[in-house]
Amino acid sequence: MPTYSPIWTESFEVRTFETDAGGHVSFLALCNYFQEAAGKHAHSYGVAVDQLLPEGKTWVLARLHICIDAYPDWTDVVTVETWPSGVQGLFAIREFQFHSGGAVIGYGTSAWLVIDLNRRRPVRVEQLLSHVAPPDRPRTIEDAFPRLPVPERVDHARSFHVRYSDLDLNQHVNNVRFAEWAFESVPDEVLHGAVLREIELQYRAEATFGDLVMVEAQCTNGADAPRFRHRLVRDADGRDLAVARTRWSPRAGAAE
Repeated sequence: MPTYSPIWTESFEVRTFETDAGGHVSFLALCNYFQEAAGKHAHSYGVAVDQLLPEGKTWVLARLHICIDAYPDWTDVVTVETWPSGVQGLFAIREFQFHSGGAVIGYGTSAWLVIDLNRRRPVRVEQLLSHVAPPDRPRTIEDAFPRLPVPERVDHARSFHVRYSDLDLNQHVNNVRFAEWAFESVPDEVLHGAVLREIELQYRAEATFGDLVMVEAQCTNGADAPRFRHRLVRDADGRDLAVARTRWSPRAGAAE
């Protein structure tokens, strides 16, 4: 039986190509740090993607909820702590925190499915994770992952063709790319004048090479604290690929 640490810790130095236009670590880079640490942790107890693929199974991220209080700068070190927190139905739940400069700068929770690649259906994860004992540590966000609402109207929209570089090991659009496209659907004044503080993201279907993805956004709050609902739709059949909610705050300059 594989041995593992109940809590995985990994550090990343912020590199220039992981910063945004303001010189701070991008939200997408933080997502990638978390997934890298989560993948290493899963590998340590024998259930990472590369270990499941020979059995015809793979992990897919179903839900993601992240809150960010501060964005470190180039060359700063971001440390990720991540740990499993149990099973809810078909979902394996995983928590995480971001640390930098001796403080917690962000935190989140996530829900993952194991998919049988032949049947294209989720399988129960209890047996797969029977040797994994969650640590005695509370969830970072008490999220029951209810179904997210779609926009009731379209205030802003963009479209993207899936490129080969958007694909992951499962040959589907990388889940971080969906988050990136959701951000691109908000108006320029928000992207330049506000900072993303929270995102809830629900994945509903796969997108593959060549798909045209339509991204819609509805503003649900005022300009002083903008909030948006987002919907990503495959143009060919109108199927929802992902639904999200985002919360932003005015950009103050320092430590953003």
